[in-house]
Amino acid sequence: MILLFHSYFQCNLIYRICFIITLFFSQAFSEDYLWPIKAKKEITAVFGEERPGRYHTGVDIRTFGEIGYHLVAIDDGYISRIRTSSKGYGKTIYLTLHDGNTAVYAHLDHFTPEVDNLVNALHEDYGKYTIDHKIDPEDYPVKKGDLLGYSGDTGGVSGPHLHFEIRDGYGQPVNPFQYSLDLPDNLPPEAESIAVIPLDENAIIDGFSEQKIFPLQKINDNEYVLADTIFAFGNIGIAIKTLDKISGQHFNFGIYSINLLLDAQFIYSMQYNKIDWGDASKIYTERSYSLAREGYGKYYHIFSHHENQSLPFINSKSRQGFVFDQKGIHDAIIDILDFAGNKIEIRAFFVSDTLPYFDYSTKFHENNCTITFKADEKVRPQFYLTEPISTDQLIPTEYYEMGDNTFLIENIIPPFNVLQISGKNSSGISSPPTFHMKPQQDFENINGEFNIKHYEQGIFISFKENIFSGMEAFLSLKKEGKLYSHQLKRDSKLTLTSGILSPSNLENVTELKIYYESSTPYEIFSMELSGDIIYPDSSFQIELLDGQLLLTGKAHTFYDTTFVWSRSVNTSQPKEGQIIAGPYFLKPYLIPFNNEIQLDMAIEPIYTTSNIGIYYYNQKKFEWNYLPSQLASDSMYITTSILSGEIFAVIEENNPPKLSDFIPDLNGTYYSSDLEHISFNVIDSFSGLEGETDVIVKLDDNPVVFEYNSYQNKVRYPLKYNLKKGAHTLYVQASDRVGNRTIIKGDFYIK
Repeated sequence: MILLFHSYFQCNLIYRICFIITLFFSQAFSEDYLWPIKAKKEITAVFGEERPGRYHTGVDIRTFGEIGYHLVAIDDGYISRIRTSSKGYGKTIYLTLHDGNTAVYAHLDHFTPEVDNLVNALHEDYGKYTIDHKIDPEDYPVKKGDLLGYSGDTGGVSGPHLHFEIRDGYGQPVNPFQYSLDLPDNLPPEAESIAVIPLDENAIIDGFSEQKIFPLQKINDNEYVLADTIFAFGNIGIAIKTLDKISGQHFNFGIYSINLLLDAQFIYSMQYNKIDWGDASKIYTERSYSLAREGYGKYYHIFSHHENQSLPFINSKSRQGFVFDQKGIHDAIIDILDFAGNKIEIRAFFVSDTLPYFDYSTKFHENNCTITFKADEKVRPQFYLTEPISTDQLIPTEYYEMGDNTFLIENIIPPFNVLQISGKNSSGISSPPTFHMKPQQDFENINGEFNIKHYEQGIFISFKENIFSGMEAFLSLKKEGKLYSHQLKRDSKLTLTSGILSPSNLENVTELKIYYESSTPYEIFSMELSGDIIYPDSSFQIELLDGQLLLTGKAHTFYDTTFVWSRSVNTSQPKEGQIIAGPYFLKPYLIPFNNEIQLDMAIEPIYTTSNIGIYYYNQKKFEWNYLPSQLASDSMYITTSILSGEIFAVIEENNPPKLSDFIPDLNGTYYSSDLEHISFNVIDSFSGLEGETDVIVKLDDNPVVFEYNSYQNKVRYPLKYNLKKGAHTLYVQASDRVGNRTIIKGDFYIK
């Protein structure tokens, strides 16, 4: 480990200017708005945080699992718009303010009585629950502090809370913290690690072409350093895993601002002050999609990517990474701030060079090995023994210096019969570990599996052995009857990798093979490949797996030339129903789609009248999730739209929704004054309900406009008048998204 602490505490004028500008803009828009809810100032999310395929455009205010907190006007204005829906924002009120901004209050339980009366009338006029209605300025004026409604859990929520937004005069969301709605805070952000990302096929990071994660070392609450110097060459970018803490708050939050300087030169800067609705699809130019998909968490890119300088929160002069093309040492300073101005500084050093490799030879004997380094190589060796299977256990082993840069290792005995060699040169720089074993020609017990990773900069094909072979190997690509070979490099004990390949290398490839180098090359493993090339400027329609999958998409679905492929996989069975087609893993999995792709999956004719749908497999939760599907016109395929590579299957399922907890009870008797509403619960645990359109409620054969709360799984219809004495008929029909249906009909009585 080496750290180049030259000028570590040196004041940097450019850096300080960036910091001052950040603080200025964080306070420049302050208005004296009220807090929007009569509840504790506790929040669960801030502006600019990542959501699937979009940004979070407001703040989420905590209501502690309860509904009914008073919502108040943050300033003078008028109610300009009302929305109700079982999805999205649920019950929502839009308050246009005297300064031209609009405050948005979402997920309400109900409005004030006056507004509720308007909404009920609108439901009757529209003949449906989902409405979006604009209101004239003079109809509902409000004063600062006036009651607007009550917090709730309507729409697409995971629990009760208030989602609150400020939108500017153009309807674009802006950071509410700019308007005196921020919270007292003296806690700085925190940082965990940085990822160094190759941005083209020639970039090398610590000897390899794949992105690599480096942990950060915390010096104090405001300073972090990278524990090791990074060897990098070529065009690279940095991403950082970071979060913010707020005093008195119980959650982790997104950060507000990031600045990057390299060798005192400006590279990148951003501040989450404003987001444009049209930029939602660009979130994965600014966040690392691949690192999140690989399970490493959420990383912010600290470089401009795919011309995302147009995003309103990124400095337009931000650069597309940096190029290390000459040998030298480089000093990176990353500045991370929250809205209150609390700051951390991260220092990292890069050596623009390739990582040193030691030149040595090994000679195995019965139970020992001699290692001879090149005569002029000054090295401090490190030797360990490990097992030939998947384990990280390392046993330090003694060695004997025999002169002439030769070392002897004894007692290399199974199961610890794999020798790991690493070392440090005279500068203290560690070499990557290498692995060795007594040569063998017995391949019978060796097997493994392929893994294809497609990043934006290219493709890596790796082969993971089930047991260490100790052999050199090469990858063979079968294309149009010919074999094309690529040397493999061992980047860990059991993993051999191709290095970076262009998507064009896989065009028309139908099979992958692994061969070990010996007197007669020995084939260990092979895998069929079904894929095709998609070019960014062209629309496409491709067929995979002999027509089992059809993909149709628009131009610019991907930023660069991309290889798309699929294969059959094994997964857990659905908790309901049965898989009738698939599962198929459609990739790339690590590259985001800019546009939806139409996915058609072939089905047998016997299933064309069944209750079927396309589902994707959530690999974190180990569950199947429904995708809106419909039969194609020829009934040979079922079709859906997708925005990411996933595991897909067609599932037949015949369990209808369950209805329960009726008010009134069928066959029950009530006083008219006691019965104020009709309600019941509706649950479908697999394909689910699309919304209120999947439910029909009739009272005395007359359809009624009801509210469906998808979080509570509850349908509710407030009675507009007292029911007459006698028998009344209640009819309820609920359908899930694949067509399974439950109907309940019966009478209740008023006395």
